[in-house]
Amino acid sequence: MKQVVILRGLPGSGKTHYAQNLADDLVAGDASQYFICSTDDFFLSENGEYQFDKHKLPQYHNLNLARYIKALSEGIPLVIVDNTNIKKWEFVAYVEAAHALDYQVKEVIVGEVKDKAMQHLYAQRNTHNVALRTIAKMAYQFEW
Repeated sequence: MKQVVILRGLPGSGKTHYAQNLADDLVAGDASQYFICSTDDFFLSENGEYQFDKHKLPQYHNLNLARYIKALSEGIPLVIVDNTNIKKWEFVAYVEAAHALDYQVKEVIVGEVKDKAMQHLYAQRNTHNVALRTIAKMAYQFEW
């Protein structure tokens, strides 16, 4: 069974950790059996430092979608989308591509979106220095 898992959640909620644990559980961490697509990867410099540039976000989302479709076309059994996906339109292209290539799709919300205390925790622990104000705004805009 070919499967796509689309993660949704606020920065700092644990999506990346969840993605890796899921791959370890479902395919025993066999790198040939899964692929994790995260737009964050494109913001990493050559030395592995995260350098966010909001002006590059649309371009990097398109690049992430392209490599996702490539992974599907290669028949990789488990493909995970590790993005915030706050609004449904943000991941509809991923769902449509998965269906077109005969993948089952599962949507997983990681963390507690509306819990204010958790938003504070996410602001403290997210690795990209996303401020609490931004996280709270994303939580308010989250589409169920």
